Amino acid sequence: MRFSGLRVLREGLTGNKGWSAHWRDAEPKAEYDAIIIGGGGHGLSTAYYLAKEHGLTNIAV
Repeated sequence: MRFSGLRVLREGLTGNKGWSAHWRDAEPKAEYDAIIIGGGGHGLSTAYYLAKEHGLTNIAV
């Protein structure tokens, strides 16, 4: 999806009322196998490593 700079500015100034939500509100689970603080390169690679090497499937980033 592409937007012009003017459209992005206008939506930012009006509280994004012209755009529909592309995701729903997060519903946290009661328990996780691991919780990673930080979703940058290191956090995401840590989540990948835990899933691949240790079989964890319930990871929050």
